[in-house]
Amino acid sequence: MMPQYRVSRYLNVVDLGGTALLFNGVNGCLDEVPQNLADILKAGAKAHLAALKQTDIGALLKRGHLTILSPEEEFTRFREFVSALHKKQELKTRTGGIMLLLSYNCNLACKYCYQQEHRPRKSGHVMSPEIIEDIFDKHLCKMLPGIDRKGLEITFYGGEPFLPAHKPAVHKALEYAAKHNMTASAISNATMVDSMPDIFGDGFGFVNRVQVSLDGTREQHDASRIPTSGAKTFDRITNNIKLLLERKTRVSIRLNLDRSTIGTVPQLLRELQEKGILGNKYASIYASPLHNNLAEVDASNFIDLTGLSEKVLGLGIDLEHPVSLRANEMSYLFSLEEGIGLRHTSFCMQTMQHTLVVDPFGDLYACFEEAGYPEYRVGRVSTRGVEFFPLHDIYKRRHLANMEECLRCPVALTCGGQCGVRCRAKTGNLFKPDCQNIKQVILSGLKLAYQKKQQQADKKRQTPYPEAFPSTHS
Repeated sequence: MMPQYRVSRYLNVVDLGGTALLFNGVNGCLDEVPQNLADILKAGAKAHLAALKQTDIGALLKRGHLTILSPEEEFTRFREFVSALHKKQELKTRTGGIMLLLSYNCNLACKYCYQQEHRPRKSGHVMSPEIIEDIFDKHLCKMLPGIDRKGLEITFYGGEPFLPAHKPAVHKALEYAAKHNMTASAISNATMVDSMPDIFGDGFGFVNRVQVSLDGTREQHDASRIPTSGAKTFDRITNNIKLLLERKTRVSIRLNLDRSTIGTVPQLLRELQEKGILGNKYASIYASPLHNNLAEVDASNFIDLTGLSEKVLGLGIDLEHPVSLRANEMSYLFSLEEGIGLRHTSFCMQTMQHTLVVDPFGDLYACFEEAGYPEYRVGRVSTRGVEFFPLHDIYKRRHLANMEECLRCPVALTCGGQCGVRCRAKTGNLFKPDCQNIKQVILSGLKLAYQKKQQQADKKRQTPYPEAFPSTHS
């Protein structure tokens, strides 16, 4: 009896214009095929599949685009594979981090800030050097079991981490970074980094990377990211970015954009170029949409990932955006010849908890957006030691093998189930995804990555010593 062939539920077909890219969402295999074959696979009709040549069927079966499994068998095997893959990643991971939320205080009063409601209740506490000592001398192994101290990253966070009151704790943490070869980074508004410039630089014991946000052009930014005094901050922040770059500190500039600001990005880029920031080898810049997950903020002008990417592309500017960032992330697939191509069994730090947030009260959080909400604590560290709460284990179960809807999705292992904070806020269920248009973003990113590879291959063919372009992997 001849086997019954069926199109895999995990096949994605990406239109390339005249041809199509087949992308298997289980093994990551990629194949460019004629449009007529892609149309047959998209239709999935048994009669059309039966008309395919045996050589084509054999190749499609080998790559995973066709299967002889029933839908139920394929689903069950995928769940088993995802579960085994997640367990393997849990056991082998030796890198992680500590996010030191030095206080909830900030010198700015941004309207969209998701921490603003904490400040009236929590502004009185600042992390002390003694807490830092307890964390690294006594509690680190219990907080992050199995994580190699030398592979640890310390992240300074807030509020604003570089307020003057935080200086003792920052210096104490950097002492441990130097002693144990830990890297150090920060998420900062960069208004205060010039008050302690000597802590920034390359090498252990210094803050090596800083993420800084800008809200648009000088005029737009000064109306958005403002201190309670109302003073302007754009020039102060950009001058401090230059200071960081001069000290060979890598700066990731995040452009917080919405519908009202996206159109003026070309002007902003000109302003950054005039300041000598744009084009600096230590600076990177990308566009990110404003969002609200937990805090109640005005979201009327917010824009989604696809919309933002389309707007940036429409402006004709060289700026990373959600789709291009996804393309960068997936480009490795085109040169992969063996091994497991797709590994995103979970979305972020919330599930694995190899990185934890510690606030000045000793409360532990698995997500930096949840910091400050007592109901979302996963544990607590104190003089008595480390105590984990039930949510610690609940979050660890939030991976694809336990998310029924995600297991049926053809891009699940590229997505990881999306942000748990947002999913719970939007659906009321931590384990129910809020997909929005992430599949479109992923497949658009894959298409862009493939087009970039083709362009590179065309350039190589024009050289005296052309190289073959590996467009697929086994």
